[in-house]
Amino acid sequence: MGQLTGLFLGAGASFELGMPLVWNLTAEIKASLGRLNVHTLNDRWRAHGAGHPTEVIESLEKILAMPEVHYESVLGYLELQYLRGGGRGFAQDYHGLYSWLIDTVSSALLLRHLRQVEFIEGGMKHYEGMVTLAEDNPPLWIFSLNHDVLVECIAAHHGIPLSSGFPGEITLPRRNRAGRQVGLLHADVATGEQIEKSALSFFGIGARGINLLKTHGALDIFAFRNGEDLMKIRPLAASVRGVVDALRVANQELLYVDPANGLIPFQPTNEIVYTDHDGQAQFLRRSLMAGAFKFTDRYKQVLPKRLLSHLRSNLNHLARLICVGYSFGDIHINQVLRDWIDFSDTRTITIVSPAPEIPSFLAHVPLQTTVVAASATAYFEQLLKTPPPVSQKVERCFRALTREAQGKAVGFA
Repeated sequence: MGQLTGLFLGAGASFELGMPLVWNLTAEIKASLGRLNVHTLNDRWRAHGAGHPTEVIESLEKILAMPEVHYESVLGYLELQYLRGGGRGFAQDYHGLYSWLIDTVSSALLLRHLRQVEFIEGGMKHYEGMVTLAEDNPPLWIFSLNHDVLVECIAAHHGIPLSSGFPGEITLPRRNRAGRQVGLLHADVATGEQIEKSALSFFGIGARGINLLKTHGALDIFAFRNGEDLMKIRPLAASVRGVVDALRVANQELLYVDPANGLIPFQPTNEIVYTDHDGQAQFLRRSLMAGAFKFTDRYKQVLPKRLLSHLRSNLNHLARLICVGYSFGDIHINQVLRDWIDFSDTRTITIVSPAPEIPSFLAHVPLQTTVVAASATAYFEQLLKTPPPVSQKVERCFRALTREAQGKAVGFA
């Protein structure tokens, strides 16, 4: 049980499939807000009975203008202003802007998936090394800080069973713009009690498949039933398009129909509201976690704090952890990794990055730490038992060269 190898994924692991790094996403958000103008947005909100004081909007505009500040820092600033009381009673305004910016991040990542399906499909062969790991380490544990669904895409494309530990299930009615039900969206469910009591249903030792724990939430995970339970939507089919189409359906076909007024297309910030099978309004809260106060008691979050304990306990299945594309920027995660490797001198960490460095919190265990200078796909190629053809390596390099141009072609900065 203690000899398994697992994966720990940061943003760099998804970059070659079209997902942004923190500064890429920051540039997109700032460019979009620069075109729209935050004050103009606030005027629109005020026209609908919402909006925020000018002083609050000006403070947000000022921090967005700072080139050295990325979007997670902006979110951390809004969290801190809320915790400080916001000044002159503006705490709820800062909290509202935090929710809006998280919703903006979620929308940007969703568009990345919807507009780049073919690019994602084309990259599947370059992640085949995950299949090798899954075959040699059943089940393969993957711990991801990413909000995307690319591990799900890889598993579906290569026919690998995947579990996120959610033991229950639920169906949600899909509706067209007239409010008529046109199908069902299936989802797996974990109740708050199951999460608290560690009663999640991951694959057991020796079972073929991937156990996936998304510690910081994801586009396909929502809180519901007053935020007490979590659901993870299932792919519509065992394919990349089936995974991405499920995201589209969740965001475009879970609709609220008012018995008196018919279809109501409006969705509240950072939530999806829909009519269930009984005609009742239900709310799905997006689970993306970002900012400066992840898993602290100071700032309320959608995901239960207990998920961090699940990361700690399930890491103990492993003797070796391969960190791909993680920049070691989350203090709470770094502490978990340090505690894990400090426990035994037989545990090892491999750090994979184009320019890898041993972080300071691992400086005391150099004999247990290895660095590999490689991109995610170059590293996964090294794991294949049969070297890929030269043409595949050429294609991988070509995709890297054309990635930026491809992103601009579908509307990204």
